[in-house]
Amino acid sequence: MVHSVLELGKARHRRTLDKVGGIATIIGTDSTFIGILRGNDNIVVLGRIEGDCDLNGTLLLEEPGHFEGNIVAENVIIAGQVRGNVMARSKLEIASSARIIGDVSGEVIAIAEGASIDGQMRTAGSQPVSRFTEKREQKTLISAEKT
Repeated sequence: MVHSVLELGKARHRRTLDKVGGIATIIGTDSTFIGILRGNDNIVVLGRIEGDCDLNGTLLLEEPGHFEGNIVAENVIIAGQVRGNVMARSKLEIASSARIIGDVSGEVIAIAEGASIDGQMRTAGSQPVSRFTEKREQKTLISAEKT
């Protein structure tokens, strides 16, 4: 039996996720979504998105997720691959595994050592871009248990 549970407020490997609460919609590793993604929920992408996104919640693009299109969300956390522009209305976190081809912007931007961005980076707020080394143990947000 496989149990998949995602509680963003309890995740511990990303600073922004520590503050985001609620259950998220998950696009799994074997799934592809084609079209415009809109809503107020938190969304986790482990699969592939082809199209644009406009969320009032948090978008988390986990490894091995791929996003082909423009991303606009309240908070954005990128650990997968993006081909398109990324704009966070509030916080943008870019993990060491992230590969982005496009421009990125946010009120606050934190980028991990090892991340790759082929484009321009702009902060909309007064804080400079924060650079960090990921020190917390990398844990997947979806835990599977076989019983």
